[in-house]
Amino acid sequence: MAVEVTSAAGQRPVVVLSGPPKPGLVERLARAGFAVVSFDPSGASGLDIVLDALGRGVLDVDADSYALIEPRDDGSIALARAAAGVRVPGLVVRDLPVELATAAIVQWLAKHLV
Repeated sequence: MAVEVTSAAGQRPVVVLSGPPKPGLVERLARAGFAVVSFDPSGASGLDIVLDALGRGVLDVDADSYALIEPRDDGSIALARAAAGVRVPGLVVRDLPVELATAAIVQWLAKHLV
């Protein structure tokens, strides 16, 4: 499983992108002031591995607050985590052009994470 961290220096809210992101989305979120941890899960435990690494500081980003963004329609990751009793703020992004998706994500993050 490959994990990529995109961030400028300093303390920033963290966005965890699960699955292949839309082209340009990671860079736009980083420019909007978020640290972005993106990965393509290698199975059901992929998110748990990334969140554990984030919490332990292994990814070199401050993880005091983070949100999960799913670039799919079903919200399966958020639903699975809720069923396991783990609450993580998150957003499911439908198939939108990257400009609209980025604007919707940044607006939601500003309201719920920052």
